[in-house]
Amino acid sequence: MKTHLMAGAAETTITAIKDRPEVYAELYARALVLADGETQLAIVTADFGQFPLQYNTRLLNAIHQTTGIPTEHIVINCSHTHNAPGVDGRWITEESEAWLVTCLAELVQEAIDALEPATFRVGRAPVQIGYNRRLMNDEGYITMAPNPEGAVVPWVDVLGAYDANGQIIAVLFSHAAHPVIVHWSSEEIGADFPGYAVEHLRNFLELKPESVLLFAQGCAANINGYPLRGGFSACDVAGFALAFATHQALKTAEEIPSAPLKACSVLVNLPFQDPPSVEECKQLVDQFPDDERFVALLEVAKSGEKRTLPFPMTAFTVGDALCFLSVAHELFAEYQLFVDETSPFSHTFVFGYTNGSEVYIATKKDYELGLRGGYEAGPRNHALSGPYRLALLPSVEEQIREEMTNLLGRLKAM
Repeated sequence: MKTHLMAGAAETTITAIKDRPEVYAELYARALVLADGETQLAIVTADFGQFPLQYNTRLLNAIHQTTGIPTEHIVINCSHTHNAPGVDGRWITEESEAWLVTCLAELVQEAIDALEPATFRVGRAPVQIGYNRRLMNDEGYITMAPNPEGAVVPWVDVLGAYDANGQIIAVLFSHAAHPVIVHWSSEEIGADFPGYAVEHLRNFLELKPESVLLFAQGCAANINGYPLRGGFSACDVAGFALAFATHQALKTAEEIPSAPLKACSVLVNLPFQDPPSVEECKQLVDQFPDDERFVALLEVAKSGEKRTLPFPMTAFTVGDALCFLSVAHELFAEYQLFVDETSPFSHTFVFGYTNGSEVYIATKKDYELGLRGGYEAGPRNHALSGPYRLALLPSVEEQIREEMTNLLGRLKAM
């Protein structure tokens, strides 16, 4: 029996919250729902820094309660723009939290209500709007600076969903780079290069009024959009380059055969390294008595408790031709490159910052640098990034690779 695929999309602004800040560009949430008559899968993107795990669970539950879609069939990807709440200590009020929960649930329902028969085309085009940001200095320490020889993901993956008349229902495009080109060159709120890319892409394409363009962030933990803090003009240039590449990918995209939709998810626990000794923590508290993070770190050291990081992963597929692998937290680009090399599916998108993000996840060689590991991988710097966050064990790279391989393998065999 032939499978008939459907797609529906919707978008809404999410800057309309209480005590609205000054903005240079609206923040958006967008939803794309795929359906085959039995299964519905929802991909939500948000111009937001990141959602903590606990709050993301609240979002997933609200979407499920409103739409009936199982939480395992929903992914929420944050663009990680640094000119929005969710990074650098910015967050929203409890009232705004509740508003956003309702907003995203209603958004996905709107996308469901818009479902219509669809065909899908998938393409890829080369583009690089950022650089690896980890450079070793002469003393052997990692510094944050452009590293032309470091790992990047030099392409954009693109999905086009078309209606029965060949018009665009939605375009989903994904690239890996920190949206930090405006970052701190302006204190106003905005979407950084993903927002500029969407606006430029609108000019390249023939769209229906209800067509939706969604950007999904890849594994960008060690990639900065270039130039860092370059300002609005530089951000516009980067957005144009990404939009142009997306347009080129759509021109050469191949149609995906209709096939049943499948989903599979797993929750992995990643072990942290041990905290500093109690004595070292006490010295830090004495040195920085007003820093609550060191107080919390001292309590961890006293407890002797082994901490682990919840690491959810979800994968959606359309038959054997198309896969979306979504992972939580900020993963180094090397993980996306690994999936691209090893995935058993013809086309595989990899989304980072999805269904919760709280810490960096580096590679074995980076963790093994210890105190020389820099902002993303050094244990003491990680201790500064949250109430108890330490660097993960170097063994997590092998663990994650194995879990990724197993997840995609199970999905392929379903």
